[in-house]
Amino acid sequence: MRPVVTAGEMKAIDRRAIEEYKIPGLILMEHAAQAVAGAVQERFVPVRTAVFAGTGNNGGDGWAVARLLWAAGWEVTVFHPGPETNLPPDAAVNREMALRLGVPDRAWDEVLEAQGLLKDYGLIIDALLGTGFRGTVTGDYACLIAAINGSGLPVTAVDIPSGVEADTGKISGPAVRARLTVTFGRPKVGLMLFPGREAAGEVVVDPIGLPAALLAEPASFYTLEPEGAAALLPRRVPDSHKGTYGRLLVVGGSPGLTGAPVLAGLAALRCGTGLVTLGLREGLALPEKPPELMTAPWPVLRWEDFQAVVMGPGLSRAADGKELLWRLLPAEQPKVLDADALNLLAGEESWWQRLRGPAVLTPHPGEMARLCGVSPETVRADRLDLVREKARQWGVVLVLKDAVTLVAPPEGAVYINPTGNSGLATGGTGDVLAGVIGGLLAQGLSPEKAAVLGVYLHGAAGDLAAAELGAAGMIAGDLLAKLALVIKRGTECGKI
Repeated sequence: MRPVVTAGEMKAIDRRAIEEYKIPGLILMEHAAQAVAGAVQERFVPVRTAVFAGTGNNGGDGWAVARLLWAAGWEVTVFHPGPETNLPPDAAVNREMALRLGVPDRAWDEVLEAQGLLKDYGLIIDALLGTGFRGTVTGDYACLIAAINGSGLPVTAVDIPSGVEADTGKISGPAVRARLTVTFGRPKVGLMLFPGREAAGEVVVDPIGLPAALLAEPASFYTLEPEGAAALLPRRVPDSHKGTYGRLLVVGGSPGLTGAPVLAGLAALRCGTGLVTLGLREGLALPEKPPELMTAPWPVLRWEDFQAVVMGPGLSRAADGKELLWRLLPAEQPKVLDADALNLLAGEESWWQRLRGPAVLTPHPGEMARLCGVSPETVRADRLDLVREKARQWGVVLVLKDAVTLVAPPEGAVYINPTGNSGLATGGTGDVLAGVIGGLLAQGLSPEKAAVLGVYLHGAAGDLAAAELGAAGMIAGDLLAKLALVIKRGTECGKI
């Protein structure tokens, strides 16, 4: 698991590296510049390059990058607010070194006053605003960002694209649209959440010589890397049988919504679950039932016969479903509550006080809004705080589905998922996710690990499907075979 940091957490790491490990800030800035210059040289042929350097340490990074590219034979010009502008000490030293070495510089007023000035360049380095930025870019900075974006040139952002908030990914005004972002130490939260994630382009993370012990310390957020995801997969053993890999019950289905529990059940099988039973209303016809799935009517269900239960796919909000949900809440079996199970909970006060046993909730923003009594817009605007707060209040593992899905346990760091694409925005993919998480629970994973790995696998399967079929044309059923391939890759290659 890889820590993902806020701007404040990264600043604290930098400070401790300087104070406790006696690494001068000037050396860290040099390492940062080397990371950017190296990434640029790996991806671009030498071209005339415009470096936009602001008034903070991010600007100091820009001056150092310009010096290194200049020394490597590149034609470089630094655009800045003026030679008399006060800079932080390390940034001022890098400006002085660059100017003494003869790196060309121009006042950025020239860009503001002369349209088309950037047409003579082939690459832009954005070092205007760093991770400390909050709010809306205005004034000269806004005009410079407009000129950068309007140039049509590829942009490399230093640490974070200017105009993106490092702690949230929010963009409230103009922001640089980068092709490449080289960020330092650890990935920033704002580089993993939209719209900042889109503005960043390709993201390269460089440790810039910071002590490994500091970079390994827990943070408020984390993500999975391919090797970490593979390490969470349940292990298959030669001396085993179908009961070894758990029994899962999927409760759901109603007239017109019979496909949802089927998708959930098949997804559970595809991720390795031994036996899956669909719990259905008596008399509900299921013409699409695959032979691999068993069925049982609600009156005969016994929670203790299963290692985990998924409830909600296709359930509807009918009274009999609510009655069955109320029977499930106090059961000790690990459970996944999805779709209409969540909508039924939303109408009841203090429903979590009835809850016993481990539970994973998987709302999308609309369902989360109903559960919290707020608007979907509020959920999206405050989701980082809201998912953490509600997971703690409700005592559950909370999976907040969206373009970037979050997983919050009752206590501890929030997981930010790196996989998935817009092709998952189609009916039935949420049912697949519920089945994957339920299947991993049935195989013995903890609720948090089942949720984190399930979200990662679901997104990775979506990425495979999109690569083969295109995001616009893929459907939920396409994920099923891809789940098996993703898990096969993790088992054989040690990374997903």
